[in-house]
Amino acid sequence: MRMRLDLLGALAVYCALLGCSSAESATMSDYDGAGASGPGTTTSSTTTTTSTTTTTTPPPPPEQELESSFGAPVATGNYVWVANPDSGRVAYIDGASLQIQIVDAGHRPTYLAAVPDSNEDVAIVLNTASSDATLLRAKEGSLASLTLPVHDTANGWAVSPNGRWATAWTDARELDDADPLDGFQDVTLLDLVKETSTQLSVGYRPSALQYDETSSRLFAITEDGITVLALDQSEPAVLSHIMLATTPQDDPNTRDVSITPDGALALVRRDNQASIGVFSLESGQYVDVVLSGPVTDLDLSPSGTVAVAVVREAGEVALLDMSTIFEAPTEVTTVTISDVTVGSVSLPTDSPSAFLYTNALPISALTVIDTSLPSPTPRLINLHAPVKSVFPTAFGKHAVVLHNVVDSGSYSSAMSLVPVAAQLPSKIQGLNSQPTSVALAPTGERALLAIGGKNDPPYQMLVAQLPSLKVDLHTLASEPISAGIVVGANSGFVAQKHPEGRITFVDFDDNQIRTLTGFELATQVVNGSTP
Repeated sequence: MRMRLDLLGALAVYCALLGCSSAESATMSDYDGAGASGPGTTTSSTTTTTSTTTTTTPPPPPEQELESSFGAPVATGNYVWVANPDSGRVAYIDGASLQIQIVDAGHRPTYLAAVPDSNEDVAIVLNTASSDATLLRAKEGSLASLTLPVHDTANGWAVSPNGRWATAWTDARELDDADPLDGFQDVTLLDLVKETSTQLSVGYRPSALQYDETSSRLFAITEDGITVLALDQSEPAVLSHIMLATTPQDDPNTRDVSITPDGALALVRRDNQASIGVFSLESGQYVDVVLSGPVTDLDLSPSGTVAVAVVREAGEVALLDMSTIFEAPTEVTTVTISDVTVGSVSLPTDSPSAFLYTNALPISALTVIDTSLPSPTPRLINLHAPVKSVFPTAFGKHAVVLHNVVDSGSYSSAMSLVPVAAQLPSKIQGLNSQPTSVALAPTGERALLAIGGKNDPPYQMLVAQLPSLKVDLHTLASEPISAGIVVGANSGFVAQKHPEGRITFVDFDDNQIRTLTGFELATQVVNGSTP
């Protein structure tokens, strides 16, 4: 699916553990009761005329972006961090030993983010009742903290790749009944090296913040454009604002914006439009890349070398060479997908493969192309249930596919482990409730799913081993919210709703399951999945 400007790490882990709302997922009502179809089945518009009436079959619904509705709690190299707004404390849990330590933060610490650091485990938390943030650094059993001021209403973090900058901002979509006159335009940039705080203003109602790969520029994507901030001067400053609206009728809620890692270009896809806008973030100029039909999904490779645009109506995938597209917007490589309907794309972080599918129609197939080839040949992988969402492993050797189940009397959902690097059969696993969260180990050797949600028992943790495709299901004692990976400890975890907080860990070395309940009072570690 489209590249969302990642808010991973800005999740309120306390909410994940103690019962705030869980991520939404699609239901079978999205398919209007349609049955499962084979990979070669498509739906087309037809018109039947009689002497008195004309009936037109409507086109398929829009593609749904479901991958980014799955999030993981905040984990650094060796620790899982948990904030408790009521006590004003943060617990940090060693992912290997499960030793728990507690540190005081500010008033109502709520929104946590991981900060990249090669030597220490670093996290930062927004204290919502004291309008400040607490920076926490753990190393060799000791912890140092620092508090810096932030603006009121902040509810999200954007952390730079080099770990120097943490920017607090406000996502109006997370607020109930926000007044239209509240622009939420304040952002607070924390320099974690100089230990300073700078407040600046960006465009109306930002929806995402993204740094360039050198951490010298910050881009705020807002309803009225992209605000460019400089971080390589003596103090942070606003450089410019790029307007994205090309017509007065341009609706910001129908835009999908991606920014190249070098910060040079922004790609803008609009719903039901056959063109992609390519904007220079230095000059503000733009060109249109016109394709054969409405673009249903657009994704930019993590390297920024290629953009993949899906034109479902035409059965085509357009590959945009980002090094030349601004100067030569008509030079586009087109790949025809003739044997299956595709409308969405998912891209691995370290592979040129593109994983194509649709969740607007009940199609049981996945198509893979190599975007690094001058003329890619599509590879069709038949599956056994309609595709809902696709999660490729980092190197693109496997994919975890979640399914919608239509014709099953026993299961309400399913998942498949799909080998891609080798021509081997996929493995499907029926599930008795819907997955809540998906986490993949960076090595691509483990996948972790939290299964079950509100009013959707049973609650389970699924651990998948790759490339063997071995699947283990473990019962959870309470409702899961999200899953995550502790890379340094080679372990995974599932956070659950519980009055005192609960996390179940799995050790990937010996597959031992341990559940930890209560982080401040009567903390206990239990082997297995018992409460």
